[in-house]
Order: sequence, then C-alpha cells, then structure tokens
Amino acid sequence: MLGIYGYPIEIQALFFMALRSALSMLKQDDAEGKECVERIVKRLHALSYHMRSYFWLDFQQLNDIYRYKTEEYSHTAVNKFNVIPDSIPDWVFEFMPTRGGYFIGNVSPARMDFRWFALGNCVAILSSLATPEQSMAIMDLIEARWDELVGEMPLKISYPAIESHEWRIVTGCDPKNTRWSYHNGGSWPGSSFLLIIQTS
Repeated sequence: MLGIYGYPIEIQALFFMALRSALSMLKQDDAEGKECVERIVKRLHALSYHMRSYFWLDFQQLNDIYRYKTEEYSHTAVNKFNVIPDSIPDWVFEFMPTRGGYFIGNVSPARMDFRWFALGNCVAILSSLATPEQSMAIMDLIEARWDELVGEMPLKISYPAIESHEWRIVTGCDPKNTRWSYHNGGSWPGSSFLLIIQTS
C-alpha cells in the first residue's frame, strides 16, 4: 500500500536513519560536501515534519481524526489527506490506550493504514525520528498492549493481522502472508532484540 511519498513507516524510518548516518560521514570542508550536507539537512527536516505530523497517532489525534470534515481542499485544511472518519477500523478504539501512541503503517489520500508495525516504530526511536515524547509514548503503548503485541512469543511484526479476503487483496495472495504469518502479524525475533535495546 503506497503512501503520500510511496513508502510505509519501516521504509521512512530506515531512510531517515540512512540520511542521519550519511550526514555524520560527509566531509564538510569543500563546496560539494557543504551542498550535500545542506540538501540532507533540508530533507531530514521535511521528512521528520511529515512523519511526526501525519503518521503519528495517539488518543488525542485519534479523536481529532474521528471528527475530521471531509472534502477540504486548501492550505488551511485540517484534514490534509481528506481521510474519511468512517475508514477508522473499530479495533483502533480498543487498542489505543489513553497514554501512549505509535506511528501508523501508512498515509494515503482518503485512507490511513492504522496497523501497528513494530520494526518501523522501533527504528523511529533508534534513529530519533520519533521525538523523546513520542518515543516514550511508543514504549507506553507496548507496555499497555503487551498481551496483544508480545504475549508468550517474540514481538509481533504487525498488529492486527489482516483477515479474510482482505489479506489476498493487500498482500497479493502470497501464502506466507496469511493470518499471523511472516508479514501479516507474524513474530520476528529480531524485533524483540530492538525492543530490548530500547528498554535498556
């Protein structure tokens, strides 16, 4: 599912981390290096603003989206992507604790992918894409929803799993993406390692 810039949270967070790494490795003592640094800094600011503003979901933001007006088309529009409030899945209201939040899977015109993706959220914390407040909110959400996200096994890569015929539409009928398999809610031990790093 493509977002406004074509990429879900995992790709955006990894790209942000790559830009920050490149910035620390560049020589800034010549004109070419300075120009490259300026371009990276500009991109980092734009990307962090976009992600922190439009991909972030907490209890307050969920309430705001629920009250969005549709068909707004100006630079002053609150509902920038014309998200239809009825597109909010029912499970989000039960999943979202009053204290906590996370970066949603993706944003596209008229629709948001509200699923939780462990890798994107963990990398957002490690790369400083998430603000300190957002980082704490992500960890608060994991703690509040421990049974759903971790339970008896390693951290689930996404939550909830896509069910029924929707998984065929979204994943292209790939058998490794059936409910609770691989990308569709499955557990990735590597993500648990990222969680351990963040909590220590």
